[in-house]
Amino acid sequence: MAQVSSETAYRNGNQSSTKTSDHESAIRRLQHSGTLLRIPWHWVIAGILFVTALCFNLYRLGAPSIWYDEAFAVELARQPLPLLWHIIFGPEPNMELYYLFLRYWIDLTSLIGLHATEFVVRFPSAIFAALSTLVVFVIGRRFLGTLTGILGTALYLLNAMQLTYAQQTRSYALQLLLICLAWYALFVALSSGKQVRRWWIIYVLAWTLAVYAHLFSLLILLSQLVAVGGILLLPNQWRDRARKQVVNLGRSLLLTGILIIPMLLESRQGPKTGWLPVPHWHDIYHVFDTISGYNEQYLYTFMAFCGLGLFATVIVYFAQFFPSSQNWLSATDSIDETFISHQRFVPVVWSLFCWLVVPIGVSYVLSHGSLRLYSSRYLVAIVPPLFLLVAFGITTLRLRIVQGYFALLLVGLALLSVPLYYRSAQVEDWNSTTHWLLQHYQPDDGLICYDNEITQGCQISVEYYLHAYPNGAHFTDDSPGAFSWKKFGPVDARTGFDAALDPSALALYGQKHTRFFYIVGRVPTDEAAARVQSTEHWLDGHYHFVDQIVTRTVTIRLYATH
Repeated sequence: MAQVSSETAYRNGNQSSTKTSDHESAIRRLQHSGTLLRIPWHWVIAGILFVTALCFNLYRLGAPSIWYDEAFAVELARQPLPLLWHIIFGPEPNMELYYLFLRYWIDLTSLIGLHATEFVVRFPSAIFAALSTLVVFVIGRRFLGTLTGILGTALYLLNAMQLTYAQQTRSYALQLLLICLAWYALFVALSSGKQVRRWWIIYVLAWTLAVYAHLFSLLILLSQLVAVGGILLLPNQWRDRARKQVVNLGRSLLLTGILIIPMLLESRQGPKTGWLPVPHWHDIYHVFDTISGYNEQYLYTFMAFCGLGLFATVIVYFAQFFPSSQNWLSATDSIDETFISHQRFVPVVWSLFCWLVVPIGVSYVLSHGSLRLYSSRYLVAIVPPLFLLVAFGITTLRLRIVQGYFALLLVGLALLSVPLYYRSAQVEDWNSTTHWLLQHYQPDDGLICYDNEITQGCQISVEYYLHAYPNGAHFTDDSPGAFSWKKFGPVDARTGFDAALDPSALALYGQKHTRFFYIVGRVPTDEAAARVQSTEHWLDGHYHFVDQIVTRTVTIRLYATH
């Protein structure tokens, strides 16, 4: 009986243990499923900011006309791959990565029956810009605090300059995304000391792609080296961990340098930026004025808070070297807590300051020589650190209600510039003018463009619309001053682009066509404008003027030769 009793007890205990184990497993499964259902709150905020940025980027994306720089990018990307490769690794080395990406994007969209309309070719830039918003938020939240991350990102996505390149078929939005990603990878690698190998790999890839996206990224990389130098040399909370990463940093920079050698070699032979003017002191103000959307109240307000954040950081940094100031700070608990908390922000604020100032200073100095780099379009790369510093400046204010007031004020001022941007987003009107041409075009009509110069563009801009909205209209090689992608210049090198102003060349072309369109884009000089006017008088005297369309930047006149 004792044996039976013990066996029964064993079975009952085993069953009880099994039930307990099953119950615990069920609880763990419920907890695990609950964990999966719970999304971290900062992910929710990031998602809201991303969707908000995407809405602003996609709003009226296809409405403004493509302008010359965008048309050039699309038409270059359309060329056969061997020719495209020859051009981007020869006469046009900058933005290589973007041109290659755009080519395959156009191929992909054409497979699903989409023409390369304004919305289609600009869509990738809108996505890149929205993704950069996410990276800006992550940088701000992780290294400067949640409020700084939210406010800095909001000001970034509402910025008119950032919106400009989020809605253009150019490489700047892609460049911004890669630059922000490179900075985040560096911050994580220097500050955390965990999984650094992964972040150094991301760092190398981001910088390599950023340089291939735009050569100006090299100046941002220089600013990063200055920032790292300060972190390694000056006392701060990152210095010890950063010094352990010096070897990894050196390896990463060496590998990046090796990977960008082809770009560096080709850039020496490519076109120079002589079209950019020599900058003056007032041009520095002009960059920030452009960033503000030409709103002086907004400009002065965000610059004041940027200065406040930097000033507070300087005080916090140098106060640690003066025991008397530390004793005074320790007498007030709230101030002492703020002082201690702000010390951890010093390396990040210093890095953002370098990111903001070094590209401006270096490009300004270099542009007084033969290499011109100072341009507001290039300096869009300083917008992320600027607004993170502005947001940080607001968080240095002690009272939450005061922080909230100024945060709402800045967001409100930023919003005022957004409608102005959308109203002025169109640079050149090739849309309505070329559609007018397409409506009046008849088979065998001729097309003549001036100015065909690469620096201004006419034929390339028109050809974009002829391809995006095809109806048979096209340029022929015998068009006076015609452009050739194979020659990357005029079809006839002897007469050049000025053949479009030569009466003898126009007369010869008129003999081959019963009608032709004479198209004039932006004329760069008064002398050229006088020559265009003289040519139009000659055309009026020798051919029958049929009709015309005139806009601020483009004029198209239709002539009948018989």
